[in-house]
Amino acid sequence: MPNGLPDFRDWSFLAHGSEDQRRAFAILSQHRPFDRLKGADSALVGTFPIDIAVDGSDLDILVAAAPARFAAVLDAGFGLEAGYTRRQTQVTDGPALVAAFALDGLPVEIFVQDVPLERQMGWRHMLVEARLLSLDPSLRPAIRALKQAGMKTEPAFAHMLHLPGDPYRALLTLEAHNDTALIQLLSQRRSAMPKQG
Repeated sequence: MPNGLPDFRDWSFLAHGSEDQRRAFAILSQHRPFDRLKGADSALVGTFPIDIAVDGSDLDILVAAAPARFAAVLDAGFGLEAGYTRRQTQVTDGPALVAAFALDGLPVEIFVQDVPLERQMGWRHMLVEARLLSLDPSLRPAIRALKQAGMKTEPAFAHMLHLPGDPYRALLTLEAHNDTALIQLLSQRRSAMPKQG
């Protein structure tokens, strides 16, 4: 991965991360949700891999599969877990199936879409966010503070970077930016911050 980022396809890096990441690793290792997905292409995304989880954050798992054919896999694999629910939804790039439940009190959400993993919005957003955090680690506590105040992840990044319009779309406009362009954007954020003292 660029910028020394971990291989997000392999969540074992969580074992050597923050306390939140180590807890996520322990739960994933014990309950093995990926083994229950019957070989479907899947990955952990969201706040835990990039270490911006706060109280109430869930483990987000993306799956590339046809939603209509995957409902039975979810029901068989997770139907007995605490608080299990499953629903169909429509997102920007098509229909999706979402299952939610808890493992050892930690919320989990599985998002199934018939779109290759690397093209799903959750994956694309996470990669942009990970690059930004690696280029400016001071962004992490600021994003966490906004999330603790109730803001969702993508709106928090858009707010911090003064990105106009829809935050989910605005964040994706940064995908094609090279590191130099992202560093310039981040430096503009810092220069706009109120001076201390």
